[in-house]
Amino acid sequence: MVRRRARGYSLIEVVVTMSVFGLFLVVLLVLTSEMRFYEKRLPVNFMRHPQVSIVLSKLKRDVMDAHGSDPYRAEHDGYTMSPNTLILESIQGNGGVQTIVWDFSKPGEVRRRAYNVGVAEEWIARGVPPDFSSQVVIDAVGIPGRPYGVRITARDAKGRMAIDQILQPRAHE
Repeated sequence: MVRRRARGYSLIEVVVTMSVFGLFLVVLLVLTSEMRFYEKRLPVNFMRHPQVSIVLSKLKRDVMDAHGSDPYRAEHDGYTMSPNTLILESIQGNGGVQTIVWDFSKPGEVRRRAYNVGVAEEWIARGVPPDFSSQVVIDAVGIPGRPYGVRITARDAKGRMAIDQILQPRAHE
């Protein structure tokens, strides 16, 4: 009678495979714990949030296209300039001038109202993190020989600085 040898893995092969698999699990656990540590330690990166980057890029374009030596208004259509509201006159693509109101007063939402010959056009960013829109502060920055710039600051939920940008209007001739 001919006996066939049992096919399978030896004990050494199973032990080596399990140790390699265990090593991968340990590395994964260490990386996950480090990620959690840095997630708690470092502030929220608002610039990685798509809605925040869109809001800041639109705001930058509006400020850069601001028209006149003093493009900022104290009030317009019930809005008043404040640390959460920016009112400015900007040049449109067709050469016309429009008044734009940026309103950061409602948490989780940013409103941009553009008034062109009395007709309002509204754009709303609703997916903005609530701690971003409620922590935004708009301030003026004076640069000699240039119109005032706009300084935008935002803090995360723990009060740490997350955004600090100065936007400057282009020099119009």
